[in-house]
Amino acid sequence: MQGSDWLQGALESAVRDTKPVEVKIGLARLAVLERLVSPAGANRDDEDALFEALDTLRALQWEQLAIAGS
Repeated sequence: MQGSDWLQGALESAVRDTKPVEVKIGLARLAVLERLVSPAGANRDDEDALFEALDTLRALQWEQLAIAGS
């Protein structure tokens, strides 16, 4: 699926990045939200994948908060 190639590339880049996980999650969330509201990214076929990505990022953030609270 060509529409999700950018997402795969972003995920691979995030894995190689040395920033703290919290920063990576925040930057990824901003990138997804930017793509959702961007007129250039108005491809409705990708919308479900973008919302799924936001759900995944939310779960990762909760997981990090649980680990930090332990």
